[in-house]
Amino acid sequence: MKYMSKVAVAAFAAVSMIAAASAASAQTVSPTGAVTVSGQLTQGLNGVSWFDTVCNTTFTGTADAAGFTLTGISSVKVSGPLSCDDGIQLPVRINALSSSQLSIEELVVDTRLGSCSGTDIRVPWNNANSSVTVPTTAIGFCRLAGTLTVSPATTIN
Repeated sequence: MKYMSKVAVAAFAAVSMIAAASAASAQTVSPTGAVTVSGQLTQGLNGVSWFDTVCNTTFTGTADAAGFTLTGISSVKVSGPLSCDDGIQLPVRINALSSSQLSIEELVVDTRLGSCSGTDIRVPWNNANSSVTVPTTAIGFCRLAGTLTVSPATTIN
């Protein structure tokens, strides 16, 4: 349970800050270099709302012309029974499918109940405010939702 928060945090952060070229159409991420992805994520277990935990999360990583790689995470619990640290397997890579959609390549979060994992997790990207909003998404037996903002402001074309 302690690690479930990492699942949510990692998924959101990865989603919001990573963008890369897709096979169908090449996308360009700008600018490149060091990035910070931060925001509030809610994590929990599928079908069990009393485990919902809200975390203020910050990911660090690098943007290149093809996308982002998240390599660091820090998170502080706002509310709920789960921990907001430990569990997410870094690095996390996210691909830009279009100027309005990202795909988390692979997300693995270790929890006390086992690992939650998912591939090709699609989330909406907003170029206007350099953010990703993760609608309530199931990743194995885990669930997460939230909005993360990338800094410096990032555009996907």
